[in-house]
Amino acid sequence: MFANSKNTKLRHFLLKCSWIWLAVTIGLSWPAAADDACSTKALYAYADVTASDGKKYSVESFYRSKDRVATKFIRADGGSLHVVEGPFTWVLGGEKAELAIDSQRDFQRDFALGHQFHALLIHFRDIMTDIEPAQNIEFASEKVSALKGTRSTGGAVYLIDGKTPDQPAGLRFDVADLKIDIIASDWRVVDGKQIPFALLIDDGTRTFDYQYKIVDIADRPLSWFYENVPSPDLDEIGVLRLHRQILVAHCLGEAAMMAQLTAPAATVVSGGGVFDINPQSMETTFTGTFGRRKYATYTDLQHPRIEVSAAGDIGWASVQVNTTGKLAPSGDSFDETWGWVMMAKKIEGRWLMAGNASNINP
Repeated sequence: MFANSKNTKLRHFLLKCSWIWLAVTIGLSWPAAADDACSTKALYAYADVTASDGKKYSVESFYRSKDRVATKFIRADGGSLHVVEGPFTWVLGGEKAELAIDSQRDFQRDFALGHQFHALLIHFRDIMTDIEPAQNIEFASEKVSALKGTRSTGGAVYLIDGKTPDQPAGLRFDVADLKIDIIASDWRVVDGKQIPFALLIDDGTRTFDYQYKIVDIADRPLSWFYENVPSPDLDEIGVLRLHRQILVAHCLGEAAMMAQLTAPAATVVSGGGVFDINPQSMETTFTGTFGRRKYATYTDLQHPRIEVSAAGDIGWASVQVNTTGKLAPSGDSFDETWGWVMMAKKIEGRWLMAGNASNINP
């Protein structure tokens, strides 16, 4: 395949570098994301809900991390889906998905994540920041102790102490003038953990009785979230998912997946050179790379910056990541921080990698 001298040079360079996707590390200060594409952590829940005003509906929730969340409301009128993905929040009502505009982004993010009650109970320290003990917190008409956490969009959430450490009494949201108590009960053992199958939510105006049919906390495959939350017809989400699937391919060590994510003709800029690649050369290169490097984590340190052209056929992502793993056959560890700009093309309705420029933080 690398028959001529130019391609021989390209092959040598790509095999020498651990991977070719990386772009210039630009040192911008963006909100921390720390979202590991190699993580198998997952949480799925399904509840039937009865409100004090007589309304009934169901809620289905998918949680991978605080930056990969989907909450689906199932009503007689069809309901809605509210999704957090990296820097974006999108809502699907009926058949049309829309990105939350700037003035609504925080509200929609809070709405989607705020209904991930089991994730908040189990992964409180992963979701909240500035965690500290708190005393004399009002909860269910009592004064209680709790862990206090700060939300990324402002306000506090309290994880209320229960009778035993593995059974917290519930949660309290304290955001602006909104105060919501979430009381946990009907505890059952799921995969060795105590899990509540009933929640009573009191927002001061109405109560909502959540009766859970399913709470599943088992680890799931790396593409689980994307398989259960189909990609909307939103180009920004398409480019973001392309980036994340490239990371997943590294986590899995699947060279064929790398080829499937590559445009028929793509360009790599690295090490002072400009190189043409295609899916076949991509698979050949990464078969060697994955034979030498086993990726344990691949984490977005910052939310990727995604842009899409006005025509909707070209996009790009500015990315900063950290990756760790082992080298074969020595078994030595690596821990690297990279930055890159990925170019993407929309070809027959599918976003594919069409270019990349990269650098490593020395």
